[in-house]
Amino acid sequence: MVDITFLNIQFLWVLFAIPIIIALHFFMMRYTKKRAVLFANFEAMKRVTGSYVLSKNITLLIARTLVILFMALSAAGMTLWTVGPGSEYNYVIAIDSSSSMLANDLEPNRLEVAKESSAAFVDSLNADVNIGVSSFSGIAKIETIPIRDKSSIKDAISNIEISSAGGTDISQAIITSVNSLLGQEDKQISIILLTDGQHTVGGPLEEGIGYAAEKRAVIHTIGIATEKGGSFELTELLSTIDEENLNRISENTGGKSYKVGDKTEMKAAFADLIELSEQNMPHQLRLPLLLIGLLLLFIEWILLNTRFKTLP
Repeated sequence: MVDITFLNIQFLWVLFAIPIIIALHFFMMRYTKKRAVLFANFEAMKRVTGSYVLSKNITLLIARTLVILFMALSAAGMTLWTVGPGSEYNYVIAIDSSSSMLANDLEPNRLEVAKESSAAFVDSLNADVNIGVSSFSGIAKIETIPIRDKSSIKDAISNIEISSAGGTDISQAIITSVNSLLGQEDKQISIILLTDGQHTVGGPLEEGIGYAAEKRAVIHTIGIATEKGGSFELTELLSTIDEENLNRISENTGGKSYKVGDKTEMKAAFADLIELSEQNMPHQLRLPLLLIGLLLLFIEWILLNTRFKTLP
């Protein structure tokens, strides 16, 4: 279904000028023709133009009419609405950047798999969705505020590196991510938390969970680790997933919890998170209509100074 709305409908009154301009155009052409009959040198006209017939300047009339039409529609803020898939949520993708994400149980490591899958998730979402990116270790950091520019979002994801701050503060990561989405009332708040689930520093995990529940933020957790776990480069220290923490976060905020051990499972988890619904999608036409109107105005000016130029 397609619908059309106007932000400033009062500007549509300008369209009543179109029939007046058309009537005046033909009235002036008739008046000009009568004067030409009295004073014109038709033999000279025939030698120059090959005809006695006076031009009605229809091309010029059409150009002027379209200029008024497009300018009026632009000023009125014409918006085209179509029904299509959209998302019920605005998202923040929170990626663990602590040293445990270098574990090699996923190839090449957990962090790179998380970044690659997150970028693919961004591409799969509708353009009408705001997406923010945060990273966290012992501290939480906003990589980009929630925006709709997919290229900038993916750049922010790509630029995440292992943090020099020790430990993993999941509680602060939740609070920081939720805060970046506050004030965007058009959709619900959703946090996608990618981590191995090891909460090692900062305040109690319950603090972050309680804050998210208070702000009605839905948190989906994606635990990144295999059953066997993985070791760090140049060390035999084994890193495994803390499923209990991740399940507690999602269960208390109305989200889903996933455990992934490879890229295929990661892709499936993200696909399951895409909440699609039939929504009215707006397409603002103000700028395109304005540009078309200006182009036609320029064409009219060229015609007046070339083909329809009046000789003195």
